[in-house]
Amino acid sequence: MSDRRDVQRAKRDKLFLKGPVSFGWIKQNIPDPTARLILVARAFMNMSYPAKTSLALSLKEWDSAGINNSDQRSRVLKNIDKDVKDYWVERRPGRTSVLHHSLNPNKKTLE
Repeated sequence: MSDRRDVQRAKRDKLFLKGPVSFGWIKQNIPDPTARLILVARAFMNMSYPAKTSLALSLKEWDSAGINNSDQRSRVLKNIDKDVKDYWVERRPGRTSVLHHSLNPNKKTLE
């Protein structure tokens, strides 16, 4: 099982955002796991046509961002809700969380 997973990880490390910026480069050079997840999720959102505005965060996205344990995942999701302006997380008990690229409809804004 781990051999197949390593092969998948090697293939995903060669995927890139735009230009020659690969997921492997992102994992090696961006220390903040929240920023890594957002970059990787944005890349997966843009791979479809038309581009998606939401993405279910499966193991593929977490692994591509180099976030491998559940404690770090929960901290990243909390950081997105707290600090990232254009993204918000929909938590679904018993299912994967969904990352949305839009303003949170439940959040009160100061206008």
